Amino acid sequence: MKNIKQKILIILATLSLVIGFFAVPAGVFAAVTVDEAIDGGASKILSTGKLADDWQSLGVARSNTPASKEMRQARYNDIVAYLNQSDRLSATDYERTIIGVVSIGGDPTHIPEATTHKNLVGELYQSNVMNSGVNAIIYGLLALQTKEYTVPENANFSIQEMVDKLLSLQKADGSWALGGAVGDVDMTGMAITALAKYKDMPGVSTALDRSVAWLSSVQLKSGGFKGWSNENSNSLSQALMAITLTGNDPKGALFTKDSDMITALMTYRTADGGFKWLPTDTQSNGMALEQALYALTQYKFYLNGSGSIYDFVNNPVPQLIETPVEPDPSTEEPSSSAEPGTDDSDSSDSNSSDSNVSSEDSSTTTSISDGSDENTEETISDSEGSSNVEKNTTDSSGAGIIGDTDSSTTAPSKEADEEAVQNTSNNANSDNAKSLPSTGEANDYMFLSVLLGASMLLVGVFFLAKNKRKQNN
Repeated sequence: MKNIKQKILIILATLSLVIGFFAVPAGVFAAVTVDEAIDGGASKILSTGKLADDWQSLGVARSNTPASKEMRQARYNDIVAYLNQSDRLSATDYERTIIGVVSIGGDPTHIPEATTHKNLVGELYQSNVMNSGVNAIIYGLLALQTKEYTVPENANFSIQEMVDKLLSLQKADGSWALGGAVGDVDMTGMAITALAKYKDMPGVSTALDRSVAWLSSVQLKSGGFKGWSNENSNSLSQALMAITLTGNDPKGALFTKDSDMITALMTYRTADGGFKWLPTDTQSNGMALEQALYALTQYKFYLNGSGSIYDFVNNPVPQLIETPVEPDPSTEEPSSSAEPGTDDSDSSDSNSSDSNVSSEDSSTTTSISDGSDENTEETISDSEGSSNVEKNTTDSSGAGIIGDTDSSTTAPSKEADEEAVQNTSNNANSDNAKSLPSTGEANDYMFLSVLLGASMLLVGVFFLAKNKRKQNN
């Protein structure tokens, strides 16, 4: 009888310990929703007081908390300074900067402050994109998705030619690679992201299906992905971009092994709101944060049915320049025509106080720089990152772009900012649509889980200690 009681105590203690060990981590993880992760990442970037590069600009622009006009203007000034000191720009320099400019509410076709590079889109069309490597094709497609740009008559390439070129570089297994015969997750995710907009073009839909299947086949049991040699958050972020833009659910059966992609990405989150690169890292990493931030915002766009984070036409951001609308004389009612007894103060043309702000379309990007890019991070990794080889450096190309600095054109566009911020806000509250816990529910669940886990741990320790005392007696 005594042995039976001892066995029961040991079983209870073991169960208590197991439940405790699993309940505590589950509670801690449940404390962070997708929105909270986005908020934390954006806050970490904004707390520095500046937008350091184009990918930060993209991530923050699509977060729940867009940067202030002052911060975006400062980023624009940095970009102008970069352009003015750069005689020669590579294809990826143009492409990355276009994305950054649009993200802060500038116009990459009109940069009057620049001494030479006044029209980045026009110059990009004149560059040697088609022979600059796979990432130049990818970046180019993404950059030119940001707006409905007019193609110059003397352009060196067309969108169709870029799409065809990228399709021709796909491996037999459905993947893409920076170089060599073996595909990699980062490049495949980036290529899918660039092609998703053109799924109705010949051959694109089939290519996307093959590449999505390949990503599913190489997904790890953890729900994450390997780069060239290591499992890392950058590769996972690029895969997440691709999966959501092709309409696949990163929490669905196709991309859930022992865990799903969103759960896996959350394990890289650090206490300061950042994201680390490797699972074994203890500190957040700048590029990992940028990529995780815009990938999570793309996931939110997927949940909301809002399309691409690079579509700034349908998903506008606050603009740096107010575009005034001149009153139409034919619609104005002269004050002398007011009927007797009416108040002339109501007859003013309401159009004179309105302002139209052109919306812009931003394109997703990833960062693997080409060989001609002086701002590379070893073999593969722009600020958008590759997988294994990365120095956490800041892109020196910095800046966003706005138009004239004349006081008549730089007055704050309150109406435009409010409209775009409202648009961003509408995209920020969709956790409940997919049964993701709200902040309050998450915190309650965390508290209960931690309490349960701690209690079961104590019970387990108590039973083991009690059993040991009996054995000693």
